[in-house]
Amino acid sequence: MLVDLLEHPISVLVVDDNEMNIDLLINMLERYDYDVYTATRGDEALKIAHEVIPDIVLLDITMPGMSGYDVCRTMKQTEILAEIPVIFISALDETESIVEGFEAGAVDYITKPFKYREVIARVQTQLTLARQQREIQALHQHEKERYESMDELRAQFIGSATHDLKNPLFVISGYADMLELSPKIQEDESTLSFVHSIQRGVIKMRDLVHDILDLLQLETEVTLEKVPVDFTKFIKHVSKDMHIYAKEKNINLVIYPPDEDTIIHVDPQRLMRAVENLVSNAIKYTPEGGQVEVVGKVGYSSVVIDVVDNGLGIPQDALPTLFQPFQRVNTEEHMQQDGTGLGLSIVKTLVEQHQGTIEVDTKLGEGSCFKIVLPIQ
Repeated sequence: MLVDLLEHPISVLVVDDNEMNIDLLINMLERYDYDVYTATRGDEALKIAHEVIPDIVLLDITMPGMSGYDVCRTMKQTEILAEIPVIFISALDETESIVEGFEAGAVDYITKPFKYREVIARVQTQLTLARQQREIQALHQHEKERYESMDELRAQFIGSATHDLKNPLFVISGYADMLELSPKIQEDESTLSFVHSIQRGVIKMRDLVHDILDLLQLETEVTLEKVPVDFTKFIKHVSKDMHIYAKEKNINLVIYPPDEDTIIHVDPQRLMRAVENLVSNAIKYTPEGGQVEVVGKVGYSSVVIDVVDNGLGIPQDALPTLFQPFQRVNTEEHMQQDGTGLGLSIVKTLVEQHQGTIEVDTKLGEGSCFKIVLPIQ
């Protein structure tokens, strides 16, 4: 015997213009303690459905006036009735009738004359599916609320960490600078070297704190202030700040604007930060006398920004985790350069916020090409 898996009371709306069919279905359904409501016309069925909000509807197709198809379509267009499963019941079993029923929004189809076990099995199956769907929706809502709660906590952490982590660093840095200027310290090379170590440590810690907070903030606040930007001017602007850094290391920084003009809709500050992070990395990991290129290209539906260097390159085994937080290339040459392991994570987050992608083509000992692809919107 079939087992009812659902909680009681379950309400069923039976709609049929034949009283004998209604009586037969009532007899079948009430054996399972379902609360059965009945209607013989389409307009009457919709009125009852609004009043009781049944768990399921058994709906005849051929009725005078409003057909079952029209009733089902109306239910699916009504917010409070749209999720109620509808099973069509009819003597029509032609393929076209069945297809039209599903197109109208039905979930199943039962043909007359009714078979007791088939009716109950189909009703229980759809009720179980509907219950599971509600449970999934409730779980999604719970997860959404939990995520929003965690997101709020993260935002609170960013706010407090900005103050609680940065301020002590300012204090340490200030006193270290004062010690460095002290005549007694200036006369003692050993002590002066200790002060310089403190200053370098503060800079490393400051960079780490900034990158951590920036990454958290970028992952939490995804609202971009997009504006129309001239792509050519954007590429040319990269050289303004980066040339100084490149000159300090005797790196030849070359900018190649795109061959044609186009307008991109981006958050210029955030996107510029992503590009400058890549250029800064390229300069950092390129030996003196090397070259770094920034190349802008315009395609049919996207623009491309290539940052190319002839520096250290990246080993293949490091590529799968390259853009993950706190991941650094673990070679002696790479580890000699200061870094937090967060720069590329920040770049990837910024690019993906613009619905773009980033990839890398690299060979150890020969250099790397980081490619940003952005849609033209």
